[in-house]
Amino acid sequence: MRIGRRLPRSFFARPTLVVARELLGKVLTFDGKTAQLVEVEAYVGDDPASHARFGLTGRNYPMFGPPGFTYVYRIYGMYDCLNISTEPKGSGAAILVRGAEALSGFAGAARLAGPGLLCRAFGITTAHTNLDLTRGPIEVHDADSPAPRAIGRSQRIGVSDGRPWRFYVRGSKGVSGTAALRR
Repeated sequence: MRIGRRLPRSFFARPTLVVARELLGKVLTFDGKTAQLVEVEAYVGDDPASHARFGLTGRNYPMFGPPGFTYVYRIYGMYDCLNISTEPKGSGAAILVRGAEALSGFAGAARLAGPGLLCRAFGITTAHTNLDLTRGPIEVHDADSPAPRAIGRSQRIGVSDGRPWRFYVRGSKGVSGTAALRR
């Protein structure tokens, strides 16, 4: 696999659905660990499932900041979830990183299928909120994109509004959920 340069801010400063689809195949690196992104979900401002739907808060402020920053939140009191801010400053948009395939640096058979497992394997916590992906310790690098026919699109997991804003690489072991959700 060819791993290219760190993605510039301009990559993230575009419509969230475009960035979400194009994140598939890119490479996430942190603390000596590297994995290829295979599943993401988009969340935009007034979307009923978005943390930005009620406006700027002390928790969701990275979603409203410049594009290309991390937003890490804790869910169910036990799982940290990594998001990446998108669109121009003030938009309130982000992409949840749901799954990846381990490339290097992980002990044993690290599970990266699911946002909580991915963060746990990488050691990413809420302390890593508001880090600049273009400069900080967490990086996203360019890499070969999957073929268009290998990309699936569906409703987001656990969200019942029917918006097909989940993108994934078909058949990847890094995609979360049941076998049916990986097809």
